[in-house]
Amino acid sequence: MNHNTEHSAAAERSENTRMKMTMQRGIEAWFDVDDITIHVWASTWSGREVVTVCQGQQKRVVSDKRSWRFSTPHEFEHDGQHYRVLLLVGFGKATIELSRNRVLIDSDEINKSGIRIDPATGRLDWKYALKELGLPLLAGLAVGASFGYLAGVVFK
Repeated sequence: MNHNTEHSAAAERSENTRMKMTMQRGIEAWFDVDDITIHVWASTWSGREVVTVCQGQQKRVVSDKRSWRFSTPHEFEHDGQHYRVLLLVGFGKATIELSRNRVLIDSDEINKSGIRIDPATGRLDWKYALKELGLPLLAGLAVGASFGYLAGVVFK
């Protein structure tokens, strides 16, 4: 098991968050259903997705896949119930749906895309915009400049 699946689900949920998304740690979500906790983790870098069932102190990985698709289903059985976790990932957005016996019972969504506007003043949140948009713009500029330089050297 890797570092991300070893976290205590109870400690993580004590922060009153059911879903998190960061570039460093990836996407994480927790579902409490039928006296178990279903922990979903997906890497934003490698495409690896892990679904773990936690019951008391016992943890069992029920699905471990590597996917570069925008939609990945994870199906497993636990105590005679058929569960399906559907992970839907977009650019800056993630939705995780949990179904039991083909009935949708819970879902979580997080959206980190877009630009924030302060509803009180109607002004753009520049700090957030620079933080969220500045790094991708700089990375794109660096990749574009590198490609342009290499193309100039090769085709000279």
